[in-house]
Parts: sequence; C-alpha cells; structure tokens
Amino acid sequence: MSDDTSQLFTYADLRSRNAELAAENQALRAQVEEARRLSEDHALADRERYLNEERFQQTFDCAPIGMTIVSLEGRFVRVNRALAELLGYTPEEFVRLRFQDITHADDLEIDVELVGKTVRGEIPRYQLKKRYIHRDGSIVHALLHVALVRDESGEPVHFISQILDMTEQKRAYEALRASEERLRQLSTPLVPIRDDIVAMPLVGAIDPDRADRALEVLLAGISGGGVRVAILDVTGVVALDEQVAGALVRIAHAARLLGAQMVLSGIRAEVARTLVEVGADFSGIVTCANLQASITYALKISRGRAPQGAEAPRNGAGR
Repeated sequence: MSDDTSQLFTYADLRSRNAELAAENQALRAQVEEARRLSEDHALADRERYLNEERFQQTFDCAPIGMTIVSLEGRFVRVNRALAELLGYTPEEFVRLRFQDITHADDLEIDVELVGKTVRGEIPRYQLKKRYIHRDGSIVHALLHVALVRDESGEPVHFISQILDMTEQKRAYEALRASEERLRQLSTPLVPIRDDIVAMPLVGAIDPDRADRALEVLLAGISGGGVRVAILDVTGVVALDEQVAGALVRIAHAARLLGAQMVLSGIRAEVARTLVEVGADFSGIVTCANLQASITYALKISRGRAPQGAEAPRNGAGR
C-alpha cells in the first residue's frame, strides 16, 4: 500500500505539472503571437513612415515653388531645387548660410521678430512679403510662408518655409503704376506758354481724383516761382456739374493765394449756365470764351498792359 500510494502521488504531480506546462505553453504561444503582431505592426508603421517620408521628399524636391527646412537658429537644413534656382545658390552653399545672410537689410528686423513670436507660441505661423539677395547681388521679391514644427512634447524642432517668387509680379505692378502715372500726367498736362505763363487744358470727364490731380500739378507749377498767369482751359470738358465747378473754384483760389492770376477759358454757353445754376463763386477770376483769348489776355498782363484781377475784354477777337 505504501508503494502504491507513493506511485499515485507521483502520477498526480505529473498531471499537475503537465497542466502547468500546457498553460505556460499557451501563454508563450500568445506572447509569440503578440510579438509577431507587434512586429508586423511595426513593419507596417515603418513602411508607412517610409512612404510618407518618400512622398514628402518628392513633394519637397519637385515643388514648383521654393521650399526649405530652417533650423531654429536660422540655418538652411535642406532646400529644394526651386529655391536653389530662385536665389542662385547650390544646395551645398545653402547649408552654410542662414536666412539672415540673404535677407534684405530693410526686411530683416520684421522677419526676425515674427520668428521669435512663432517660437514663443504667440502665433502658429506667419506670412511676409520680403526681399532676398540673389547670389549675384540682385533683389528677389518673394512671398514667404513660415510654419513651425514641434515634437510630441510641444518643443520647437525646425521651420518649414515656402517661398513664392514675386519679382515678375512686382515689376509688372511697378510698370503698371508708372503707366498710370504717365496717364495721370497726360490727363492734367501743364503747358508753359512763357516763363511767367502756364496753361492746363482739360479734356474729357473730370472726377474728384482728377480734379485733385489738376490742383496738385497746377500749384506745383506755380509754386516753382515766376508764374504770373495760370490758364485753366475747360473747352474739352464733356460735362461740368456742381462738383466740377467747385473743384475749379478751389483751383482758381489756390492759384491766387500763390500770387498768380487765374484765367478760366473755354466757357461755352451751357457751361456758363451750369456755373450760374450751381452758384459757383468766380469772383476775381478772369473768364474767356476760348484759349486764344486767354493767352492774349495773359500776354497783356505779362507786359503790364492789363491789371491783375480785371475781366478779359468781351469782343469778337477775345471770343
């Protein structure tokens, strides 16, 4: 009985141990399966990360506008082909530069200030029109977009910048402004008759902007010195309303304040009727029917044969 009992305990122990080993094997298989799954997940994550990096690299390198990664200190970590071509530096030369080195001096302060605000978290990103200095010394006008990349803890890592070339647009805009200025000057020409006589023939419609321009040009011509008579010819003005009449009166009185006699020519019957209807105050302003009569009168004043402030003669030759 003693031997049989000992044998029974041994079998029970074996069965218990076998059960424990089976449980451990099951747990190990589960761990192996979990490890395999995690490994596959990591592999997929690595693959996805690789694809994302590859897509970013292709997007970065092939972007039609300049793109760059800039360190917190302002150094160019990486640039794409578009930016290298835009500013004339090779990628190898760029990594030895900071954005401060190629920014126009007049634009540097605001750029650095915006960088500081971005790092401090006051703004998430910024946009700035600025000028870069090309490798050959020329100026490149650009529109800069800057965003800050932070890590998982929220600490700043680097900047990603996009640079859009605006040089041609800037040149076109300046050319347009110059053309508009030439047209404005042509629309309010100041014609010297003699050193002491100037004439401004107005043609077409007169709006407030053009009236202000006429006043500006005429007063600038008179204030140059030596002008005794200023002729404002409205023969070609298509319409003369209360607003235009008021502008003409302002021009005339401003000319008198500068010591010049104002002569208004081209007063047709309908123009005179409009001036009367709107109650324009033309007291002290000489009026003539046409430009010829105005010039004749101005020459008389210049020779001292007609008093300033007198009304032009109303005869056939004067009209």
